[in-house]
Amino acid sequence: MFRRPPKIPEFVPTPFPDSARMFFCIGAQKAGTTWLYDYLGAHPQCHFSRNKELHYFDVMAGHSTLSYEMRLDIVKEYAGRLTPTVGPTHRQHLRLVHETAELLTIYTGGGKGADRHAPYLKYLLRGRGRKPVVCDITPSYATLNRVQFADMASIGQARFAFIMRDPVARMWSQIRMAVQAQKLPKEQFADACAARAKHLMDSGRLPRIERADYVRTMAELESVVPADRIKYLFYEQLFDQSTADGICDFLDIERLPASTDKQVNRGRSLPIPEDIRHAFADAFAPQYRAMRDRFGDALPAAWNGARSAA
Repeated sequence: MFRRPPKIPEFVPTPFPDSARMFFCIGAQKAGTTWLYDYLGAHPQCHFSRNKELHYFDVMAGHSTLSYEMRLDIVKEYAGRLTPTVGPTHRQHLRLVHETAELLTIYTGGGKGADRHAPYLKYLLRGRGRKPVVCDITPSYATLNRVQFADMASIGQARFAFIMRDPVARMWSQIRMAVQAQKLPKEQFADACAARAKHLMDSGRLPRIERADYVRTMAELESVVPADRIKYLFYEQLFDQSTADGICDFLDIERLPASTDKQVNRGRSLPIPEDIRHAFADAFAPQYRAMRDRFGDALPAAWNGARSAA
């Protein structure tokens, strides 16, 4: 059934320093955003808050509620450990309570006026000095729609980078990361990964996973953000100096040497079984077709759905 796109409201401009520009990086899970965070975080012209992923717009839109709940739980847990004891006993607990409670203040805005994002921006801009680019790298913003993207674009003439990764390799990497977090014995790792993959296949959810639906994210983003304020990046080309130079040029900042041999949060290696690889490639076939049509020869060679995702 045809679904009418949501109506885009007229967003009142949000006050933002004239000497700065907003930069949002969105992307699929396990697509290299931590590397980009480390690279830009070391750049003297880029400013970040102390948190890599702020999870502001997704939480305010009703997404990523788990991130919000986890932050609340930290405050509750460590505040509950406090006792009427003076001295250094509670120094670490109080630090965690203070920093997390301060982060939670970003969610105290709202409404439709010019101050709707004031708490978020106050937190984000603290300590900026004169740095010209203010960054929020939160991959799950990729699940937002055109209304939220339009609101984000109204802040500081925001520019957006969207990082994508070969769908089969990305999905297998995400599964390995999730299983690794269970801290199972090494000999159970491969079977647990295969079981998780087959559960996803049997559920029929694979083609509908929001963070893997690059086509939807691009359509929503492009419907409200001018093309010259969007940069598409591929994980397979990310760890390259020419890509890093292109990102700096996009942000109008000086080029900075990149650690091109550094890949962070690399999970435990495990080749993807052939039956799972084929099933994943079939599930993501519409994404592959759309990306080939859109990017042609610029699409990384790895995007053939048939390589090992080890």
